[in-house]
Amino acid sequence: MSRALLGVLVAAALLFLVGLGRGTLFDQDEAKYTQVAREMLRTGDPITLHVNGTPWFVHPPFYFWLVAATGRVFGFSEFTARLWSAVFGLVGAYATFLIGARLFGPRAALLAVVVLVSMFQYFAQSRLAVFDGVLVAFMLLTFYAFLRARDGESHSLVSAGLWAGLGTLTKGPIALLLPALVAAAFLILRRERLPIPRRTLVVAAAVYALLALPWYVIETVRHGLPFLRTAIGYYTVNRFLGVVEGQSGPWWYYAPVLVLGTFPWTACAVAAVLYHLRRRIEGSLLILVWIGVTLTFYTAAGTKLPNYVLPVYPALALGIGALWDAAMAGAQPARRLVGWSLGGTVLALGLFAAELVLFSRMKYPGYLAVLQQHLVTVGAVLSGWVLLGVVAYAAGRPRLSFVVLAGSTWVLAAFLVWQTLPLVEARRPIKPVAAAVRAGLTPGVPLVGFRISDHQTLLFYTDHPVHWLDEVSDVVRLACRSSRVIVVGRPADLREVRPMLVRTGAVLTVIATDELQALEFRRSRACRSLPVPR
Repeated sequence: MSRALLGVLVAAALLFLVGLGRGTLFDQDEAKYTQVAREMLRTGDPITLHVNGTPWFVHPPFYFWLVAATGRVFGFSEFTARLWSAVFGLVGAYATFLIGARLFGPRAALLAVVVLVSMFQYFAQSRLAVFDGVLVAFMLLTFYAFLRARDGESHSLVSAGLWAGLGTLTKGPIALLLPALVAAAFLILRRERLPIPRRTLVVAAAVYALLALPWYVIETVRHGLPFLRTAIGYYTVNRFLGVVEGQSGPWWYYAPVLVLGTFPWTACAVAAVLYHLRRRIEGSLLILVWIGVTLTFYTAAGTKLPNYVLPVYPALALGIGALWDAAMAGAQPARRLVGWSLGGTVLALGLFAAELVLFSRMKYPGYLAVLQQHLVTVGAVLSGWVLLGVVAYAAGRPRLSFVVLAGSTWVLAAFLVWQTLPLVEARRPIKPVAAAVRAGLTPGVPLVGFRISDHQTLLFYTDHPVHWLDEVSDVVRLACRSSRVIVVGRPADLREVRPMLVRTGAVLTVIATDELQALEFRRSRACRSLPVPR
């Protein structure tokens, strides 16, 4: 490994790891996935996953094994929950370098790594306790093994089976399907056949099967049709053919996702696509096929989420790295495209800010009201920083311009971790409320999450089984069966519950905030006197 690559990876590690444990786990996925790992240790069952004491057939177990391992050694915390995403974010960056060096040379590959780790969505996903970065890293290693096999190293196909198997054990067959679709489309367009002996193909398939299939077989034997209907039918087949959990979107769904996710390289990504469309070399064709197949696949799928297109970012980064490499070498077409894209970066910054504001206004209007002045400051600093990169390029300093543009993500990260996050945390009461509730909980005491969206974080931070209830009558019936109940919910919702319970027992406020409250109920009268609404 060269010193330059090592330096880039160290800088990326700082970007991904510094302040990683700051901030409460986000609901749903961060808290749910970490709780699944915790319950894996509690049940002693590494095969059948559980959440809230119930079998959970949504995803395979590899990622949860990793989180459970660090949780067992170091305890479960925000840092240990997010650590593996950061680690595999670095693995994905290194795999991108290996692919780029083979396609475009080491300098273009190094530039691509800098671009990738500084893309907003890749940076963000590498700091969240989710497994998309793990999946993408395995996909990239699979694809690198394919490139080596195509170049005559046939034994590398066995490595492809290994990485694709681990990827399937992380998030299902997509780990094999997507790289295979890209590779097949590329070979068809090149009118090539993969020069692999049949025996090597059999060994590669066997390695893949030994890693990917046992979990599915064991769970089918254990749970039968309920597992198959859920894991294979609903969360695999229906995820593509239908809509899972209401997560749909229009055909252009991923356009704004990529505008936001590729910042500060948004305009450069467009320029890179144009650049590679004009080139008649196999590296450019492969990048274009990779981007096109991935976007077509996820656009055709019925279920859509922003994180699905994370595999596109390494391809875009490789394209951008090759473009900047040519511009730094003095190639006029590349220099003109980079200059044009830097002008477009100013527009991209405006789009980036507008998308963040619109998203916050729709989903987190309370946070937006608090953060307005802070966001103006962040926007002003970023604008000045990007402008510095534009001026450096206009002054004939393309290397400085590249470094400044990439550095905008480190500047943004400093603001997000040390200034934005504390402001957001001040309006997220779940952790202190859960801590107060947990202090008063004993085994067997029912804990109710009443009409709250923070249910997975409540489960994780109390580390206690939770009844998720939406009807007042259900809360009252549960209280009828128990001498003591703790109910957590929004103040407005708890005002419906409190009068029903206070007539027949003492209702004590455990902790109250503007956003969330916890009420402790101790029944003092006979159950028959409880007013159960019909």
